[in-house]
Order: sequence, then structure tokens, then C-alpha cells
Amino acid sequence: MNTILVPTDFSKNAKNALDYAIVLAKKESAKIILVHAFHVLYITPDLPVEFLADEIDIVETTANKQLKVLSEKVKSENLECEIINKQDFILDLILDVTKIKKPNLIVMGTKGASGLEEVFMGSNTAKIIEKTKCPVIAVPKKSKFKPIKNITYATNYLSSDIDALKKLIEIAKLFNAKITLVHFTDKDNIQKEEEVHLNKFITKIRNKIKYDQLEFKLLTGKHFLEELDDYIKKDTTDLLSMSTHYRNIYDKLFGTSYTKKLAYHTSVPLLAFHYKKESMVFI
Repeated sequence: MNTILVPTDFSKNAKNALDYAIVLAKKESAKIILVHAFHVLYITPDLPVEFLADEIDIVETTANKQLKVLSEKVKSENLECEIINKQDFILDLILDVTKIKKPNLIVMGTKGASGLEEVFMGSNTAKIIEKTKCPVIAVPKKSKFKPIKNITYATNYLSSDIDALKKLIEIAKLFNAKITLVHFTDKDNIQKEEEVHLNKFITKIRNKIKYDQLEFKLLTGKHFLEELDDYIKKDTTDLLSMSTHYRNIYDKLFGTSYTKKLAYHTSVPLLAFHYKKESMVFI
């Protein structure tokens, strides 16, 4: 990992995500790219061109000053820092920068009371996770970096989990962290069949990936998010990870009963990988 892209709007959430990125970057002396997209409100189309130009200059200059402060903070940690400040929509700018700079990771903040809910319901973060091929760590508002000892990876037994796990292991090795792959089933009446599927998956993973600290668990219950939430609390998960192809998660998250009544993982960052459309089920 040699480049981490960090979008910022200078909010507390964004600064919190930058702190998280700095700790990761220091592990491998990675470069940090700070990205900011600014806008000028056009009150009326009849405004003089000179006025708009002045407004753009003021907004851009102000943002550059704030970016410089953040850049100095990064450099004070003996890390290289690049600044990109442009009038654009943040999603478009991040996608453009990602194509050109090819970062290994995007670290960005989420806002609101609920970590996972905001990750998927927040328009910018959700779209970035969906559209970029670069892994994205979404850092919830209340999250503070702590050494990553336990990582939970939610799997639906897809072949693209192999590529995701290889990238995840790169981060896990930096902290000598354990990775637990969890699969959820609501089929309590066929527990033995599910265990057979899990064992087949374990065999395939161990044949493809060599990492001593891999564990596997089967979660059974009627409500995926409740089971996952309980597991994360009991296992003291420091980082939750999954691929966006995990459709069961989307279905549950967008269901009104869950997203409106419950707040999940308010202090657990989520590392999301972009799924491959051609990915097939292993078993």
C-alpha cells in the first residue's frame, strides 16, 4: 500500500478519517492525497462573469488554506502529501483522481448516528463504494483509531472474496490482526447442511490464501444485522469488511424496519471492496 486518498470537506468527520488514514499510512510510509471539491452557489444566471470569477477565487483560496493546514499535519508525521482542490462534484472528482492516481485505498468519514446505515444510505459514500474499484474505508463519526487486532469479513461464498481477502490481508499483516470470515444463514433447520457448505468454503479459501490468522464462523438467526451486531460486540471487532456484492446486507439495510429503528456499529469502520460482476458462488 503506497497511496491513500482522503476526501475532505473540513468537517470533524473528515478530519477524523484523516487521522485514521495517517495511522495506516505510517505503517508503510504511504503517500496521502487530500481531495476537496468546492462549489460556488449561482444565485441567478444573470450575475456578471467578473462577480462569479471573484467568488470562485475566494472559495478556492479559502479551501487551499485549509488544505495546507491539513497537509502540514500529514507532513509532520514524515509522510508525503499531495493536495487536489477543484471546482467539481465530489463523486466525479474522486472517480477522476482514482483513475489517474490509482490509490490503493480511499479513507473517508461518514456522518450521522449510525455507522453502517450512513455508509450505505449516505449518497456520496455509497456511490463511491459502488463506482470505484478501489477499496474504501468508511470511518464513522464516533470512531477513533485503535490498533486493528480483530477484523470481521462478511462473506456470501463468492469467488471474488479471494481478491478482497488478499487485499484485506495486506492491512491485517500491518497489525498482525486476526481475520474472521462470517457467513449468515436464517435456515436453522438445516444447520448440518450449512456446516457442510462452510467447510467446503474453508477448504477452497485455505487452498488459495496462506495466512495463519484466518478463522471461520457461521451465524444463524432470523435477522442478519442483529446477529452481526451481537457478534461484533462480543468479538470486539476493530474493522468490519465486506464486498458490495453482499446483496443480503443491502436488502436488510434498505428495509425500513432496520434502518429506522436500529443504529449499528457506531464506532466500527467499514472496509468495502468493489465486487466483480462475473463473481460466482464457490459452493
